[in-house]
Amino acid sequence: MRTQMWTYIFVIYVILQSQSSASTCEWLGRYRIITTESLNLLKNMGGKYADLETPFPSRLYTLMDKSKVEDQVKFLVLTLDHIIHLMDAREHMNSVNWDQNTVEDFLNILHRKSSDLKECVARYAKPAHKESYEIRIKRHFRTLKKILKKKQYSAEAWEQIRRVVKSHLQRMDIIASNARVNPRV
Repeated sequence: MRTQMWTYIFVIYVILQSQSSASTCEWLGRYRIITTESLNLLKNMGGKYADLETPFPSRLYTLMDKSKVEDQVKFLVLTLDHIIHLMDAREHMNSVNWDQNTVEDFLNILHRKSSDLKECVARYAKPAHKESYEIRIKRHFRTLKKILKKKQYSAEAWEQIRRVVKSHLQRMDIIASNARVNPRV
């Protein structure tokens, strides 16, 4: 089953790699396919998503929806890297009954998304200062880490984190789709 999944992802990747896109960042065209697979793996990690209140930077995402494509792509990379760092804490996942192979597959897909988007970011000029979204998203993920630590990495805390990661991936997909369709330079 895992071999079929990776074969499927590879075939789609090769097909999409051969297609050209008029967008500033060609990789945004395949973002949705990879996000769908990420969300499926995230769903398969656990049962029903926890119904607990978890802080989410909705206003930041609204701001990013209106930003230039360059900033949107940088935001996607930054957020992906924070998600990877947060979810790559297997030594603290003893309390949760997630299939570690699924967690590993999920992280591999996120690493791939991040590295592909970093190729796009490399084309952009580096700002002289940190953007406000960089500070705000870093602060948000610091809060999520504190939730895990405060709840002693309990299963409930991890389910709370899984739910907020789902929300991030969904909102990031919207930003990527908008950036691809409506490139604002």
